[in-house]
Amino acid sequence: MVLVNVRVRGIAATAITKILLDKGYRIVQASNIIRERFGLEQDTSPAEVTVKDADVDELLVIGFHGPAKKVIRDLVDMLKYVFTWISPIGLHSIHAGIVREKKTDTCIVEIGNGFKGILRDCNFEVGKRIVVSVVKAPIKPGEPLVLSRSIRVVGKYIALIHGSRKISLSEHIRDQSKRDYLLAIAASKLIGSGLGIHFRSSSAHASKEDIEDEIEELREKLVEIIEKTKNIDEAPIQVYEGEYIALLGLTSKAKEILDEYRAQVTPTIRCHHSYKSFGDTLSELVDFSEKLVSEGINEKIVSNVLKKHILDKYKSYPRIRIIHKKPDGTTLLLTPGTLYKLWIKDNKYHILVKRVFRTNGVYDGLNLEKKPGDIDYMLVVENEWFISHNYYRGEEWLGSYININTPPEILPNTIKYHDLAADIVVKNDYTVEVIDKEELEKYYQRRIITTHLYIETLNQINKIKENLNKYIIDKPEKLEQNN
Repeated sequence: MVLVNVRVRGIAATAITKILLDKGYRIVQASNIIRERFGLEQDTSPAEVTVKDADVDELLVIGFHGPAKKVIRDLVDMLKYVFTWISPIGLHSIHAGIVREKKTDTCIVEIGNGFKGILRDCNFEVGKRIVVSVVKAPIKPGEPLVLSRSIRVVGKYIALIHGSRKISLSEHIRDQSKRDYLLAIAASKLIGSGLGIHFRSSSAHASKEDIEDEIEELREKLVEIIEKTKNIDEAPIQVYEGEYIALLGLTSKAKEILDEYRAQVTPTIRCHHSYKSFGDTLSELVDFSEKLVSEGINEKIVSNVLKKHILDKYKSYPRIRIIHKKPDGTTLLLTPGTLYKLWIKDNKYHILVKRVFRTNGVYDGLNLEKKPGDIDYMLVVENEWFISHNYYRGEEWLGSYININTPPEILPNTIKYHDLAADIVVKNDYTVEVIDKEELEKYYQRRIITTHLYIETLNQINKIKENLNKYIIDKPEKLEQNN
C-alpha cells in the first residue's frame, strides 16, 4: 500500500494526527510536540495533503486531488458531525474559457461545467476565447470564483508561474539563510525565462537537485499546457485540475470526538477543543487543568470545576454573545442578551438569556410584527440539540421558535452553535409547524450536512413535537421556575 504524506497543523493537530495514523497515513513535517507525543522520527518529506486551521471552527484540507479526497472522506467518516464544504473547482486549475460578459474592466468568463468566474483588469471583448486560472476557488455556497491570466502548476516543492515574474516564499520559511539559498536557485534557473516561482514550505527541506529537477519538470508541464490550449477547438474546457481544497466545519459534537482521540494520546479535559478555540485566558486555563490531570487528579472533577467556573462568570457579564453558524458557511451574530436565570435540572445546566429588541421587524415563521421593547427569553440547555426562543410583549406570549442546532458550546460570555436549517414554530394558539425542512434536505443532498447530522435533526424534530411543553416558555410564571 502506498502511504499518503500528510502535514497537520493547528489546534486539533494531536487529535487529527491520531485519526490519520490509525487510518494508515504517514505524518510528515510534524512539529516537535507531535513527534514527541507519537514517538515519530523526524520526516521532512513533502506533503501531498495539508490539514490545518482555517479559523477556530474550521479545518482546511488542501493538496493533490486523489490523496486529499481520501483524507476528507476519512475525516468526515471519523468526525461524523461536521459541515463539509468542497470546492467543485480546483485551486489554480487552468481553463480555456470564453468571455461572456463585460462591465468596464471586469469580465465574466465561462470556464466549463456551468461555472463562471470573475476576471479583473480584463481588456478582452465578449466572445473572446482566453486561458485563465482559478486564484480563488468557491468553497462555500455563494462564494465568488476569481480568475487570473497568470497560470501556475503546482509541485511538491514549488509552484511555477506563467504570466508573472514574481518570486515568493512560504511564510513558514523563516530562516534567512534558507530563504537566500532558495532565491539563489530561482535566480540561476529562471533568469530570462519570464516565469515566476513560489517556494512551498516543503522546499526548506529539499536538496538543490530536487528543486532544480522539479523546476524543469514543471516548466515542461507548463509548455505542454500552453500548447494544449492553443490546439483546443472547443471551449470552455479544463486543461489542468489544480489543487483539491475543502473545509470542515467543526461542530460541538465533532469537537467532542476530537477530544476523545486526543485523550488517547495525552491528558485531555472535556470540551478541550471548544475551550481552546475560544483562546485568550480560557486556553491557558485548559493547559493548567490538563497539567492537574497529568498529575493524577480525576479528569471528571477537573472538567466539572472548569465548567462551573465558566458558568458562574455568566452572572457578571453585561452581555452574552450568541454566535449562529449556518450550513451555507455564514456566521450570524444575534442580538446579544443578559443572563435572566441559571439552574441545573437532570444534571444539565439550563441558561435563560433575556434579549430585548430595539428595532422593528418580523418574527420568522410566526409572521408577526416585531416591535421595539419586545423580549426573547432564549432557553439554552447543555448538551441538547435546540435553542428555544420565546417571544413576549410585556406579559403576552407571542409564540416560540425552536431552532434545531448542534448542542451549544457554552463559553465565556458566548453561546455558539451550528444551525441545522429546520426549525419548529409554535404560534400563540399552539399551532405547531416544522419549517425550512427543504433547506435541511438541500444541504443533505449537497453533502454539506452529513448523514449523522441529518438523522439527528429528524430525530430531534420528532422528540420536540412529542413533548412541546418541555421546550417552550408560554406563560410568564414559567420564567420564575427553576425546574
